[in-house]
Amino acid sequence: MQVRTADLSARTIGDETIVLSLPTSRYFTITGVGTRLFELLGRETTVEEMVTTIVAEYEVDTATARRDVEGFVARLRDAQLLA
Repeated sequence: MQVRTADLSARTIGDETIVLSLPTSRYFTITGVGTRLFELLGRETTVEEMVTTIVAEYEVDTATARRDVEGFVARLRDAQLLA
């Protein structure tokens, strides 16, 4: 899975990412670890790869990381931001 790139505009400032969906003119604000997850989704990746990265980079256990990553991905899918 990967973030749609053809029709999205995204800018990261500090730990906040602003994403604009050009077809819908909707914007989304992503903060904290979500910014890192959005960065990881800039290339083809899997939930498992993202969980592994988050566990390695943050002080979080695998179960919590998996729950959070799956929830984040579900929200991006609902917003139609994934390819």
